[in-house]
Amino acid sequence: MRKLVLGLALASTAIATPALARDNSWYLELNAGAMIVEDADLDINGVNNAATAEFETGFDGGAVLGYDFGPFRLETEASYRQSSFKGSNGPDASALTFMVNGLLDFGPDDGLQGYVGGGAGVGRVHYDIFDDSDTGFAWQAIAGIRAPISDRVDVGLKYRFSNVNNLDFVDVAGNDISTRWRSHSLLATLGYNFGEPAAPPPPP
Repeated sequence: MRKLVLGLALASTAIATPALARDNSWYLELNAGAMIVEDADLDINGVNNAATAEFETGFDGGAVLGYDFGPFRLETEASYRQSSFKGSNGPDASALTFMVNGLLDFGPDDGLQGYVGGGAGVGRVHYDIFDDSDTGFAWQAIAGIRAPISDRVDVGLKYRFSNVNNLDFVDVAGNDISTRWRSHSLLATLGYNFGEPAAPPPPP
C-alpha cells in the first residue's frame, strides 16, 4: 500500500511540474514599466548645486539576451528611459543604456524564483532643455522574481536601480552644466527560453 501511495504522489508531481527549458540555454526577455528619476543637482559654470532638476514619473523599457548557466545567468541588455521635468509637458530627459549583467537565481526552477544581481556598461543621457547629450559609465543593481507559465515562457517583476555619473552638458546659452542620472524602475517582464524542455521523469 505504501508503494502505491508513493507511486501516485510521484506521478501527480510529474504531471503538475512543467518540463522547463531554462538551464544551460539562451533566453530573451522584454521588460517595461514605471520609473522614478531622483532629483539631480546641477553644477553650472563651476558653481556647485546652482540648480536642481526635479522629474515626473516616467517609463523604462528594454530587451535582454542572456544565457542561463543554472544558478548563474549572464546577459546583455539595452534599455531606454524617459521622463519630464515637474510642471513640464515634456519629455525633457532620456537615457539609453547598454549593459552586461550578472544574476544569481534562488528558488525552484518549476515555481516562483527570485534573483539578484547587477551590471555595468555605458549610458547616453539627453536633456532637451540643454539640447545636448553626454555618454558616461553606467552601472545598475537588479532584483526580481519570475515564474514559468509554460515550459518556455516566464513572467515576472523586476526592480532596477540605474546610475550614470559625471555627465557634462553645454546648454544653448553656452553654460557648462554637470550632473548625473539616477533612476528606480519597477518592470513587468516576459521571458522566452530557447533550450529544449527537460525530459519527464520515468514512470514509477
